Amino acid sequence: MAVHAADGKLRLRDYQENAVNQTWDWLCNNDGAPIIEAPVGAGKSVIMAEIMRQACADAPDTRILMVTHSSELVQQNHDKLKALWPDAPAGIYSAALKRKEINAQILFCTIQSVYRLAYKIGRVHLILVDEAHTIGRKEKTMWGRFLTDMRIVNHDHRMVGLTGTPWRLDTGSLVEGDDRLFHGISYRIRMLELIERGYLCPVVSQPTGLHVDTDGVRRTAGDFNQGQLSGRVDDVIEAAVEDFIIRGRDRRAWMIFAPTIGNAQHIRDAVEARGIGCAIVTADTSSDERDTILSAMRAGTLRSAVSVGTLTTGIDVPPVDMVVALRPTLSSALVIQMIGRGMRLSPETGKADCLLCDYAGWLMQHGPVDLIEPPPRKGSGPPPTKQCPECETRLPIHIMDCPTCGYAFPPPEKEPERLRASELPALSTQAEAKSVKVIAVTYSRHKSRKGKADTLRVTYKSMMSDFSKWVPIGHDGPAQFMGKKWWAENRSPEFTGPAPYTLDDALERTHELRQPSEIIVRMAGKYPEIVEVRHHEHA
Repeated sequence: MAVHAADGKLRLRDYQENAVNQTWDWLCNNDGAPIIEAPVGAGKSVIMAEIMRQACADAPDTRILMVTHSSELVQQNHDKLKALWPDAPAGIYSAALKRKEINAQILFCTIQSVYRLAYKIGRVHLILVDEAHTIGRKEKTMWGRFLTDMRIVNHDHRMVGLTGTPWRLDTGSLVEGDDRLFHGISYRIRMLELIERGYLCPVVSQPTGLHVDTDGVRRTAGDFNQGQLSGRVDDVIEAAVEDFIIRGRDRRAWMIFAPTIGNAQHIRDAVEARGIGCAIVTADTSSDERDTILSAMRAGTLRSAVSVGTLTTGIDVPPVDMVVALRPTLSSALVIQMIGRGMRLSPETGKADCLLCDYAGWLMQHGPVDLIEPPPRKGSGPPPTKQCPECETRLPIHIMDCPTCGYAFPPPEKEPERLRASELPALSTQAEAKSVKVIAVTYSRHKSRKGKADTLRVTYKSMMSDFSKWVPIGHDGPAQFMGKKWWAENRSPEFTGPAPYTLDDALERTHELRQPSEIIVRMAGKYPEIVEVRHHEHA
């Protein structure tokens, strides 16, 4: 999470210092509350600790609250502050931790313990919210009551949120909408950067051959109905357990996610029947029992645990090197959190990466974990979207012709088998890219439907198959610039005139275009993407 110098003191990583500095800049130049977006392993507790230390150094009487939903996070964040600043005037207010030090200058607390106590807590200058995505916008909640009372008691306090997933399934982005509680991103570091810099383990996936069938499962509160989903998951548990035990034979610790307690019991029984230890952790598991289970996984005396509605945030079990997905979900934030449980570094165990066994269709539903984006806000944003594979325009899911480039989406294919393999990459950098030799190229008019402008279809022919790109020539709006840019990049140097203004003109001037020698195609998702065109003079 941070660096320990030779003198034993905690030192911040460079990006942690940037997060602190840029957040102070944001607070000085903007009203409202910012969010620091930092994924698992970024060291949010260290960032918070340094913000607290600097705030008190600047004004010694500064009163600070760190509020979150988890007593484990309260303890971790408190301990990290003490490691960075041993003399910090810090205390804890959490019923689960049996501590109620309400008068502490820097108070770490759970929302469940303090949501009625804003008036008793009194003067506060700064509130830090860890796992800020857990805050809903409704006023008649614990968070709603607490923040409303805090604004009454402390009309001039400031608030900073921290999360790796600044959005919610029900309301979309945390920084959008008139009723938003946060007003901008003060600092962001991406998951992929942490992986590339060696602060997170990469996650890898393999074709599983099994996939929970969610067709026809109704939605409840925005996600799959757990009762209906339970039966679908039960159908594949025996086969999935048989499969992931083989895949995980050289893995040290397995974290398994299931939708219901009944599913978890089925999984545990199937795993233990094969001679492997397995425990269940639910939201009702006592803190002592959960600590015992997680400590056993850290020590290597327990191989696996099944989580039901918990273990997604606020836990740190670095040896976990296999995540088993048996909980389909429409929540992209939840997927990131569950996969993240296996991405912490564990040098002591020789962990090189984390294997994702994706029986729940997480990658099919949400894409590579490092590219997952927030959903639109329910009831106020556009409908569910998809991305055009040619021009990358994001479109409502029902649109079959891209209005930007004219690409015609093929009709959805019915999956012939109830169980199918998932071969999608867990990280965007793992998407396979290959070079394809071009033996010919053709240009034609692509007829768009529903009165949209036609596009130039460029078809690159190889020995085995054809790959097409749709170019918006002569379109209105932003698309016209995309068409002109494509023409300029593919035109022979001896032709220097303007790009064609119409599609007819373009079809008459294709002799001006260079002859391609090869294309680079990335096989990410359902459709191949042409990421580069190479020409003979540059081959």
